[in-house]
Amino acid sequence: MALQPIRTARLVLREPAVTDAADVHVFRGDPEVQRFNDHPMRTLAETAACLEHLLAESAADLRRHWALELDGRVIGLMGLHNWRPAHRRAELGYDLAKEHWGHGYATEAARAILRFGFATMRLRRVHARTIAANDRSVRLLTSLGFTREGTLRQHSLEPDGHFHDCAIFGLLRAEWVAAA
Repeated sequence: MALQPIRTARLVLREPAVTDAADVHVFRGDPEVQRFNDHPMRTLAETAACLEHLLAESAADLRRHWALELDGRVIGLMGLHNWRPAHRRAELGYDLAKEHWGHGYATEAARAILRFGFATMRLRRVHARTIAANDRSVRLLTSLGFTREGTLRQHSLEPDGHFHDCAIFGLLRAEWVAAA
């Protein structure tokens, strides 16, 4: 299923394309942005391959992923992955270019994507995982109405060479509807 663009007050959320690799590499190749995520991508070819993977998984109905476009440039990626239609659940994931942190773009995009997930995908639950020490991500999830459900201790070895705890957050459709 091809995604139709979603327009918010300031962003266009659209299906990513391999031709977005240069814009995406700005944040997927940035060690600070990737500090609590995957290892930074080293080359434009690696970033293009990542986008091809996202598109293939979307085509196989394993995820829905959006490029966050601002003024014609991709400033982030956000999606619902680990989609399990039979269980009506998916996991929210996101990346945003550092220069756009703190301007509300992630919140704006996430609200639109959650609305899509609960209404169009008929999800009953969306969960998210983040490094517990990633204050920005924890604040984002809390502001969206997610509840912290637990901690996986020393869950991941991150690019900084340390093991980090993973915080698990969940949001139920009923909670989303009640808050709206």
